[in-house]
Amino acid sequence: MDDELSKLLWYNTEDALSRDSLTEEQKYELVDSTSEHRRIYPTRYTKKVVMDQQSFIGMGIAGFAPQEVHYQYSDTYVIGYLYFYILVDNEIMDIDEGQRQDKILERIYDLFSDSRSYGMGELRIGGLSELWEQNNKFGGYQLMMRVYDFK
Repeated sequence: MDDELSKLLWYNTEDALSRDSLTEEQKYELVDSTSEHRRIYPTRYTKKVVMDQQSFIGMGIAGFAPQEVHYQYSDTYVIGYLYFYILVDNEIMDIDEGQRQDKILERIYDLFSDSRSYGMGELRIGGLSELWEQNNKFGGYQLMMRVYDFK
């Protein structure tokens, strides 16, 4: 439902952030599995090869287990990982404010870092790496957020 993030995913133009905000219906289309405007996926990959110039966010979870740090085991805390896969067609990476994938990354970080609002525990950055797919047609980042919570 974030205005900035939804504009970056919906509009493929360099002026994406200065365009009109999406309606609530359009924002829902970004996650609707039956919509041709779907851009947010609960997995790393889309079901089909993408030929259009688009931006995507995929998500994944991994490694949820009791916390172990420096040979100390805690059955009070659980730690796991939430991954965000940010991919942008290399033809639409440039926007008026810089790079589309950088702005998407910045917005995801601002929304999720140090937050407890998403029902998964406290989220903290755990790692960041470049990500390239489909023979370098799409580039971006893999952002890993560590999830800390009580059992």
